[in-house]
Amino acid sequence: MNGPFVTILFADLVGSASLFELRGDEAADVVRREHFAELRRVLAEHGGREVRSTGEGLMVAFSSAVAAVRCAIEMQHATGAVAGGLELRVGLDAGEPLPEGEELYGTPVIVASRLCDVAGAGEILASVVVCQIAGHRVAELMQPAGDLRLRGIAERVTAAQVRWGERAGAEPPASEPPAQAPQISVVIADDQRLLRTGFRGILEAQPDITVVGEAADGRSAVEVVCRRRPDVVLMDVRMPELDGLRAAERILSDPELGSAVIMLTTFDLTDHIYEALRIGASGFLLKDTPADRLLDAVRVVAAGDALIAPSITRRLIEQFARAARPDPGTVPAPLAELTSRELEVLRLVARGLSNAEIAAELVLGENTIKTHVAHLLGKLGLRDRVHAVVLAYETGLVTPEVAPAEHHTPG
Repeated sequence: MNGPFVTILFADLVGSASLFELRGDEAADVVRREHFAELRRVLAEHGGREVRSTGEGLMVAFSSAVAAVRCAIEMQHATGAVAGGLELRVGLDAGEPLPEGEELYGTPVIVASRLCDVAGAGEILASVVVCQIAGHRVAELMQPAGDLRLRGIAERVTAAQVRWGERAGAEPPASEPPAQAPQISVVIADDQRLLRTGFRGILEAQPDITVVGEAADGRSAVEVVCRRRPDVVLMDVRMPELDGLRAAERILSDPELGSAVIMLTTFDLTDHIYEALRIGASGFLLKDTPADRLLDAVRVVAAGDALIAPSITRRLIEQFARAARPDPGTVPAPLAELTSRELEVLRLVARGLSNAEIAAELVLGENTIKTHVAHLLGKLGLRDRVHAVVLAYETGLVTPEVAPAEHHTPG
């Protein structure tokens, strides 16, 4: 069973081993002990629990991602103040490691260790999971480091380099404006003017969303999208000139556009759902979807994920009603790599719950749920949330009998 969600920090003193050859055992050990004393002083001040010492560095667990980032920064400052010429490299990841006594094992431990391995002297590398959990509180200190190939890990790990020239918690330099949420551009395509006006009002009331175009038919929708290149397209299924599914297909088949498409319809028809999934739509919502769910869908697909309405999820349930069901107490073979918590999250995703609803159901933070969803998608090699729903029903992990009726879109 997995332990609590924690942030793991690996810190390594660069060159400490060669110090013994250069200065001799006794002198080198004095320098090493002075550095370790400073590192332990800093981690104690930030609430870290030392899990183990490697002789050249430390593994530390934190209940707070923010505390872990700030501790890493203070460790760098403390190391620089100690005589001896050693520099520190740090790796950070977060998740639910496997406990064994006082020890911790598992994916977040491995990722943090490997990030420490690839960090240069004086560098701090944090996984995207740590960045998401720490959020705006340390956002000004994060500089994207790209997708890194780490030893022994199949998937590339998206990471950021933590800038520590300014102490954690300090105001950003005057020359650097505070970080702002990225703007999401949207095109609305629907043949009903009143509905387009309503959607525009809902979307533009948000500080991070801008409507950059409208279209009343499918052909115009393709033209507007090609011209404005929005992040997200809200596309009605049934429109004159060119229906929404064909318009979406043209948009999604153009690799230069990069726009995600959310299909909108009055009726949750199974044929439309599967056609939308086939052409690569990232979302499928009913037109009477509440405003907060519409906004959630736009933000989710703009971030590269996918979302479908719970009522439409029930259509998927019907489609897979005859799916093979695993024996009670067993996990379907295609899902064997998932942890018990990830399986639990996948079941709730398959029932149409949003991240916020899953967080409430499991009494966890929403960022924690986002992390679990990202991990299970990576392990299963799935593109997005929609394909996770399909796989859950195809494998029989979720069956019609256990899908709760209370989670549905009003209408």
